[in-house]
Amino acid sequence: MKGEPFHIEIEPTNICNTRCLHCPHEALARPMGKMDWETYQLVLDKVIAYAPEFSVEYAGMGEPLLNPEIYRFIATVSPRAQTTMTTNASALTQRNVERLIEAGLSRLTVSFNGDDPIIYELMMGGLSFERAEKNLRAAIEMTSKTSTRVVANVSVTRQTQDRLADIKAYLQTAGVQDIYFSKCHSRGGFLKGDVVCTTPLPTTDMGRCDIFTETLFIAWTGEVLSCCHDLAGANVIGDLKAEALEDILARKQQHAARGIDFEICGKCNDLYRFMNDATPDGRTISDWVYSLYTNPATADEDYVEPGPLVEWLYRVYAAEGQGEGFFGSITAQAAAQERNVKAQLAEQQRQIADLQHQIEDIHAGQAWKLAAQLRKARLALIPEGSSRETLFERLIKKP
Repeated sequence: MKGEPFHIEIEPTNICNTRCLHCPHEALARPMGKMDWETYQLVLDKVIAYAPEFSVEYAGMGEPLLNPEIYRFIATVSPRAQTTMTTNASALTQRNVERLIEAGLSRLTVSFNGDDPIIYELMMGGLSFERAEKNLRAAIEMTSKTSTRVVANVSVTRQTQDRLADIKAYLQTAGVQDIYFSKCHSRGGFLKGDVVCTTPLPTTDMGRCDIFTETLFIAWTGEVLSCCHDLAGANVIGDLKAEALEDILARKQQHAARGIDFEICGKCNDLYRFMNDATPDGRTISDWVYSLYTNPATADEDYVEPGPLVEWLYRVYAAEGQGEGFFGSITAQAAAQERNVKAQLAEQQRQIADLQHQIEDIHAGQAWKLAAQLRKARLALIPEGSSRETLFERLIKKP
């Protein structure tokens, strides 16, 4: 609806300087290039005219820092919107960090998948661990007293899942305050096989995707696609260079209403398709993913009824050989919830009993008796059957 805040993802470029293990960039079939200033300005003019409040994420299928216009892109919109940029940190030199800070970037997300050269360089397609570490630490120090916040994202794959606690500890030591863990997925079916990840497909609501409904993905060409994983450019919803944003959004809503049926959606196992649903214990998906491999038996007291996401997460547990642990966790949470409800009811009953005792004490007290005598005396002075008597009775009627 017009005027409501919404989120857009802009792809500054789909060119990348590496081939990460968990990214099927080699399958990219749509044209390669960089968004130019004219296209960006046209896109942002339409967004600003449509929505007074919005946020922008600069990501997509490439490395944003490979587009030299990225600093100008951010500076143009940062005074009025939250801005996020995702980078592999290879080009995150001190000068580039300075330019991002000057541009007013709100959040700098660094994809950092390892705590030593072996695992990091395997995951990141051969990028130098030493260089990435140096760039990360410099960025954290340079942004420490600015409005730009550095966060890290860790892709949870077969190669990293047994090292999550070590990776988290490493990043925290480096000074990263916020660390997010994302379960590896098939990228719309383009990341094939089970060498990197084994996340199963969802069992229900295959026509639903919260990413699609809540994010407007704009490719470097100005075209609106279903999401960044439309590697072939087969799902063009509209072109902001030639169409009104309102028309494209209406078309997008029609897709969502009838069920999202793009071919890549039938092969997508990204947990964030159901990001608006609660996890079994009420935590964020990122925290849940981390706990799956570090302390799966932990059960919080917040319990939610099973829904599409919970059903799906059971399949994730089962794929990891932890199906029984999942049911044990759910049972413990349900029992904790029942205990909490009983305790709350007991406390309410105690409070009600206390109030009843207080009322009885008031009625038995001298103050109440005196008030009754005053009412009787007052009524004697009022003509019997008069409207004044009726009004007085209403005013002094005992609750």
